[in-house]
Amino acid sequence: MENSAADLVIVNGKVITVNQNFEIASAVAVKDGRIVAVGDNDDVKALTTPATEVIDLDGRTMLPGINDSHMHAPFFGATRPPLALDMSFPHVQSIGDIVEAVRVKAAEVEPGEWIRGFGWDQGSLVECKNDPSMFPRRSDIDPVSPDNPVILTDFSGHTILVNHKALEIAGITSDTEPPSGVIERDAEGEATGIFLELGAQALVTKFVPILTREEKKEALLSAIGLLSANGITSFTDAAIGPGGEAYAYGVMSAEFIDIYRELLDSDQLAARATILILLGDYGALNYDDLKKGLESFPIPRDTDPEWLNFPGIKLFADGIPLTYTSWMNEDYISGDVGHGVSVLPGKTDEEQRANLIRMIKLVHNHGYQIAVHATGDRAIDATVDGYVEALAEKPGGDPRHYVVHADFISPETCQKLAGIKGGVAMQPTIEAMISDFEPAVVGDERAAYEWPMRTAIDSGLNLTSSSDAPITVPNWRLGVENAVLRESLVSGTVSGPEERITVEEAIRSYTINGAWQDHQEDVKGSIEVGKVADFCVIDKDILTVDPHEIKTIGVVKTIVGGKVVYEA
Repeated sequence: MENSAADLVIVNGKVITVNQNFEIASAVAVKDGRIVAVGDNDDVKALTTPATEVIDLDGRTMLPGINDSHMHAPFFGATRPPLALDMSFPHVQSIGDIVEAVRVKAAEVEPGEWIRGFGWDQGSLVECKNDPSMFPRRSDIDPVSPDNPVILTDFSGHTILVNHKALEIAGITSDTEPPSGVIERDAEGEATGIFLELGAQALVTKFVPILTREEKKEALLSAIGLLSANGITSFTDAAIGPGGEAYAYGVMSAEFIDIYRELLDSDQLAARATILILLGDYGALNYDDLKKGLESFPIPRDTDPEWLNFPGIKLFADGIPLTYTSWMNEDYISGDVGHGVSVLPGKTDEEQRANLIRMIKLVHNHGYQIAVHATGDRAIDATVDGYVEALAEKPGGDPRHYVVHADFISPETCQKLAGIKGGVAMQPTIEAMISDFEPAVVGDERAAYEWPMRTAIDSGLNLTSSSDAPITVPNWRLGVENAVLRESLVSGTVSGPEERITVEEAIRSYTINGAWQDHQEDVKGSIEVGKVADFCVIDKDILTVDPHEIKTIGVVKTIVGGKVVYEA
């Protein structure tokens, strides 16, 4: 304990320290942005002077600041009004709702102006619930938007709906072939307006006007404000760089590195950011782009890593199961799609697997941490094999490579990944969003196993939980509830109860485990002497409340580096 006076003391609370023994304290003292004492009220009295700020929790619960370990902050901010139509559930529950939203917006804007929207969920549209092949299509929105190009991105980011005007601007014809992904076509071979996966989407998205720098800054500040309101003090922005220049009107462009720096320098960065660099087209990265980027793109090394950290590179192996684009070992049970597709170059599974492993080795040899988007078990197996081979050829260091999503990671692959001290970044709220609809796509057994958090923890893997915002909202309380209950957000049906985890494990996945993923478990993630003073104060006791009420817990106060950045 320091002898000098504290700048801030917090007393009369239930302080969940998330230290090794998950101990509970009642008071904390802070000086110069770091924790100098943890214990009971008497332990901080000696550090309190008339100049010390005192926060009385009045019995409320306080946790370490929450770490959202996988999201897209500028993308999240750009999907919110006024920059885009909010098409998420429950605002949009039918194709008719989509049509009406487009009709209203088209009446407000000038002819020729692009209409952007985000968040529609095929599984939440009443017309699509019992038919995974059913989508809203341009035939629905063309009549209400004859003079405006329209682009509506689904909640996952893996499907877009565009109208005839957008197809016309992009020059999409019956002869257009995407470099990867799928352009859905009708019986006559004409595009229906549905584009699956990022390679196909880029044929249209490159024509959508890029956000201005001020709009980009507005998007990032909006996102950080919403994170603060949810008690989130650290986050991983999972793809920023030259590969994101054209994707979704520039929401992942390299310019955001400068914007992050600007916010940090002007004391507007109210959360600690870890940035994964994207060196080739989002979702369609190839070896040559990756090699060129690693040799030429100036990845920052001169920032304070406690606030702005650039440890690694983002790669992609496949898509998502609901669009049949997860790369699976066994065939889907519906749709004429076999076992899905990889987004990697190559004419065969073997070529694509070899290309992925080659890319992994290239990044590993440059000394960067690697995060690979992989949802299907074939994609996950190839990713982990790549990690194992890369470490065998160049051992040493502590890269902590991890798999993002890891929907169908097998117990055997969990063990293999744990053996090289790797991790998985999962999103429990996505599991609860899609669990009703997965059996029709992959069958009952695979659907129940999907997002195997219990298996991951029991294998010794570092499990982090996150929102993947804007795919879901960054409400970590909802994530904890979903990890603990595994109940569908739509029907309430339990999916895979054997993969449930405890509240304590879920809290760790949102705090200290995320700090480990960032190589900063000695800096943040728990309330212990010497660590940064990042806290989240909530209005109910998350350890004793009915698990069905965890999502209703309110955030009362968010503190970053000893400073209050949000207060309800």
